[in-house]
Amino acid sequence: MKFKREKEKGIKIIWLILAVFWMALIFRFSGQRAQVSGELSSSISYRLAEGAEEWFSFGWGEEKLSHYANVWEHPLRKAAHMTEYAVLAVIFLGNFFQYRCTYRRRFLLAWISAACYAATDEFHQLFVEGRSGQIRDVCIDSAGAFFGLCAVYVIIEVFSRLSKDR
Repeated sequence: MKFKREKEKGIKIIWLILAVFWMALIFRFSGQRAQVSGELSSSISYRLAEGAEEWFSFGWGEEKLSHYANVWEHPLRKAAHMTEYAVLAVIFLGNFFQYRCTYRRRFLLAWISAACYAATDEFHQLFVEGRSGQIRDVCIDSAGAFFGLCAVYVIIEVFSRLSKDR
């Protein structure tokens, strides 16, 4: 019995460390000046455009590559934000699965925790050179958390039904 409690405590600590690590990573990215963040996003979208060009052999020149990189940059940034918060919400969910509460409450608490962190992250950006806090971004991040939790819910349901069929 003592071993089981120690194991459960260790698992709780691991989930907590994961959450703190992921929040620190988000905080670090949000703390980048606008110029640094923009350069990183631009280089990633340009590399993706280059990859698309190589893969599909579109015959794009440098001008077209730059054009598509610029077009894709904003949606890619928002998708990255949604993914960051999807991961955060799933980590929070893993945390809440370590405590006794209803299934629905675990998902709700994970989403609320991720959404609250998104709001504090946008507030943090108010103090970073060239950045601003946007309510729209809190909504985008919260949507990412929601979709991440929906994905986990679907996966749990599928595995649950598959195990019942055996």
